[in-house]
Amino acid sequence: MRKLSLFTTGLFILIIVANCQATDTPGQAIFKSPEAIVSVNITSSIYTYKVTNLDTDRVAGFEIEQHAAYNFKAPEGWEKETSLNTFKAYATKPLYTIESKKIAEFSLRVSSRGAILGKRPVKITFESGKTITIPDVWAPVAEPKSYIVLVFRRNPTGVNP
Repeated sequence: MRKLSLFTTGLFILIIVANCQATDTPGQAIFKSPEAIVSVNITSSIYTYKVTNLDTDRVAGFEIEQHAAYNFKAPEGWEKETSLNTFKAYATKPLYTIESKKIAEFSLRVSSRGAILGKRPVKITFESGKTITIPDVWAPVAEPKSYIVLVFRRNPTGVNP
């Protein structure tokens, strides 16, 4: 189990990641499942995801939730679909899928619009249609909102003291 502490905008956040393997390199972590490995490297504002296929079935799709990202990149021959909160990529032809024991790289750049390091699931789809989810992978998430609560007490007599 790896612990990562972040300090941002006066809030202390402790993230505990169960399926994460520690590395000696700051800003880098490895997330494993029996079918695939996702290694994440964060440099400046760029999140790079290296997907290693451990299954005999070829990987044909990659998806991760994100916040405030742009400049999405996928391997050659992969189509990208992006929305406000999701980055999806899929191979356009079987030729471009990720074979067993091979690695492919996906990346995104995060703007400074309130994104912080958090955890989101990665979905990997295989050529057969099988989909796996690797939970709690590092990803940019929305910065927590802070609220100010004003308590107003009304004087029942209607007269201000």
